[in-house]
Amino acid sequence: MLELDKIYNMDCLDGMKQIPDNYVLITDPPYGINLNLKWLSDMNITHGKKANKSDAKIIQDEKPFDATHLFKFKKRLIFGFPYIYDPNATGWIVWDKQPKIAERTIVTPVEIASTTLRKGFDIFRYMWGGYMRDCFTDEKRYKHPTQKPIKLMHRIIEKFTKENDIIFDPYAGSGTTLVAAKQLNRNFIGFELSKEYCDIAEKRLANAPERLDKWF
Repeated sequence: MLELDKIYNMDCLDGMKQIPDNYVLITDPPYGINLNLKWLSDMNITHGKKANKSDAKIIQDEKPFDATHLFKFKKRLIFGFPYIYDPNATGWIVWDKQPKIAERTIVTPVEIASTTLRKGFDIFRYMWGGYMRDCFTDEKRYKHPTQKPIKLMHRIIEKFTKENDIIFDPYAGSGTTLVAAKQLNRNFIGFELSKEYCDIAEKRLANAPERLDKWF
């Protein structure tokens, strides 16, 4: 059994063999945002370019993502809808990154997570685009291109999990979900294939306080 409250630099497909399915899965996997899928293009929600391996800043993000290995966890929240379709999802979390003006058109970028942790919809609003960020945070942006704001992960973990839950992120990236879990007094465990991002996450975890008072 792997030790809790750590991130491991390893392939999650190997590491998950040691993870009980009663852990709470919260993750943002490499679901293929650099891959131009025809069905997404037909729905006008593709990113508008064909990708090749040199385009991908996240390991394996240039290929289709098979999420079936994540569905063994009864309690789960997975970012990536509609790229990833969870047939047993009971709810959806919409992260509204706040409106911005582009070519005289108001655009509201969002990311959506499907989940079994609640029924229905929730919308969380945090501005998070380049230098345009929530005015109540001075959170550092790390090199990872899809870093989530810590306040978003705080809200998700606090609202949908309990203190005795163990949070599991098999695609931990720069460690935001794990840091939020630590600050909210949850045990956690994570995997990250990139050594560079794993090192960033380890430093963030080492510097994170054990517990935060509610600040939002």
